[in-house]
Amino acid sequence: MLPTYQTAALKNPRRLFIFSHTKVGKTSLLAALPNNLIIDTEDGSEFVSGIKFNLKKEAALAGKGRFTILKELTDEIKSTKQFYDYISIDTATGMEELARALAVYIYKKSVTGKNFIGEDVVSELPNGAGYEYLRTAFKQIYSLFDGCFTKGLIITGHIKLTSVSKQGKEIQAKDIQLTGKLKTLICQDADAIGYMAREKGGKKNTLSFKSDENDIVSGARPEHLKNQELVISEIDASGKFLTHWDKIFLPQ
Repeated sequence: MLPTYQTAALKNPRRLFIFSHTKVGKTSLLAALPNNLIIDTEDGSEFVSGIKFNLKKEAALAGKGRFTILKELTDEIKSTKQFYDYISIDTATGMEELARALAVYIYKKSVTGKNFIGEDVVSELPNGAGYEYLRTAFKQIYSLFDGCFTKGLIITGHIKLTSVSKQGKEIQAKDIQLTGKLKTLICQDADAIGYMAREKGGKKNTLSFKSDENDIVSGARPEHLKNQELVISEIDASGKFLTHWDKIFLPQ
């Protein structure tokens, strides 16, 4: 009955969040990870080869809403037990855009919102009431992926710069481009949050899990990633694109 000493049950991140500036190479990095399904939410995967699902295009082809088509996909994965090792949501910004549309639908189905004729509950409902519906919608989308992967869920996002006060002095720090508490929801659930940057010369990309006064979100729970900065992708002398996912997901 009394608890005794236990070794760590996990060593690799089950949920990984990668954020960066645009056009750094996040999608190419994801495409190189074996048995990784990329959920393309921003129509940005056309220039890479890999296992991918363009959410906007698939919804348009089926004549259905994006949430409906995404639910059908995840339900099929679970019912057929054709699980992927990894699933990547590329990007969180597109995921939020979908959540905003779903939030309107949820609100219109409620008693108070049945006569709502607006297009965005976040900006149009008074006193910030729309944020509750946005969070509810975001959680519904996020939970669709539970049980669809065997090793990890990866989410990519965009960087924004924010001002923070340090000893009475304002400094610019890296932050994640998400609305309100959506950032908190994802960050709390993530086992590792890394900032991806391109080194001078353009041939190497680094992934940093270091947290300091200029980066208020990066960090990691797994021991091999704590306070680390590593080369995650590079172009070698022959022009070949190489990735180093084995530095993130260690052999089990």
